[in-house]
Amino acid sequence: MNKIKLMKPIVDFVFKRIFAGETKESKIVLIDLLNSILGLEKEEKIIEIIYLNPYNDKEYKEDKISIMDVKVKTQKDELIDIEVQINNRDNYRKRSLYYWSKMYGETIEDGDAYETLKKCIVVNILDFNLLKETKKYHSKFKVKDIEENFELLDDLEIHYLELPKFNDNKSVKEMNELEKWLVFIKDAGDEGKEELVNGIRNKSEVIDMAGKMLEKLSQDEKARQKYYQREKWLLDEKSKIAYEKIQRQRALEEGLKQGIKQGIEQGIEQGKIEIVKNLLMIGVDIEKIIQASGLSKKEIENIQKEIQH
Repeated sequence: MNKIKLMKPIVDFVFKRIFAGETKESKIVLIDLLNSILGLEKEEKIIEIIYLNPYNDKEYKEDKISIMDVKVKTQKDELIDIEVQINNRDNYRKRSLYYWSKMYGETIEDGDAYETLKKCIVVNILDFNLLKETKKYHSKFKVKDIEENFELLDDLEIHYLELPKFNDNKSVKEMNELEKWLVFIKDAGDEGKEELVNGIRNKSEVIDMAGKMLEKLSQDEKARQKYYQREKWLLDEKSKIAYEKIQRQRALEEGLKQGIKQGIEQGIEQGKIEIVKNLLMIGVDIEKIIQASGLSKKEIENIQKEIQH
């Protein structure tokens, strides 16, 4: 019997099936992942979540507009939105801030006091580099005073996990809990990383649970067809973005060439006019200027009128 090729958790369809499914295991693995990302320990840990948009086969639409984020509410009434993205488009920084603001606005009803607004956290797991300002794979943003670094309030928190910046060449012993999760999300389904992923699973009971869920999902033929469709669309989008980038670059280069050419031509023309002005001012005959400059008699007469004015 042929070995089943595992789906990749980095594809949002698979991510949501594992971390937002209808089983108790989905809650366990998502809570552990969130505690690792948010760095929560002891009494600060998330211990319970309510799915606000759980995965449902009946509601899944097999098209490009399917919403594949995971939104939950914790025991503290905090809202968390987790999104996995392999494509960088639509000004992702603004997009993630917009998602936060939209979610934040949903925590208050008309007539309620602002005190009722709840903390909202947006977690972005990205298969591309977004933040050129840092080499860190995990960046966390809050609202703080620029000079003294104190928080205005704790209600805003946005995380970016940039997988291409993450070094998965560490030994399993050197990895913290978040890094182990990132190995699973980034490398599970990659045959070249199978030994590393298995090493992680052997060290983490919860990640092993997620691995078993992935194996079971990968054996489901209907799920595989949905996965292939989603993967194809995401890859097509990636190719489309790359093509658009190349076309924009070519258009920019062509525009630059045209600008340089036009500038040179304008410069030559302006230089020629200045020479004609100088020749007219020292009394050189117009016919001789025509022969020397290549300008028409009318053009030279216009220049002469300009000098006289």
